[in-house]
Amino acid sequence: MELEYIIAQLQKAFDIENIKEEVVDSNWLAINKETGINSTGFCFAASEVIYRLSGGSNTWTVKRLSNIDNLWNGGTHYFLERKSNKEILDITSDQYTKRGITIPYELSKGTGLRSVSKKARLLAKLSGLGEL
Repeated sequence: MELEYIIAQLQKAFDIENIKEEVVDSNWLAINKETGINSTGFCFAASEVIYRLSGGSNTWTVKRLSNIDNLWNGGTHYFLERKSNKEILDITSDQYTKRGITIPYELSKGTGLRSVSKKARLLAKLSGLGEL
């Protein structure tokens, strides 16, 4: 499946209320609705869907920012880094940038994915990308 298609389908899904309610945790859903930034709360599920449908560990490193040591106070945030050239793919970055928050990607750490998460499975299915 083409990366551009996956991203387009996910971005469309961010705008659909029932998908938000099924995939996004309640604390992030409240911020999503309060700010009107539809990607808010989708970072983990969206990153996992892209990872699993476009090359997995051969192509991507899953990266995480967390508020450990108070280096980043934006809550836990997930995105992908392309292994071949270290390019960042963060399709939910606007949940921060639209609020004037700079994402300190350089502070992130790699993390692994074991089994397919329920949220990623739901997001893939509801966005028309099929089963993970």
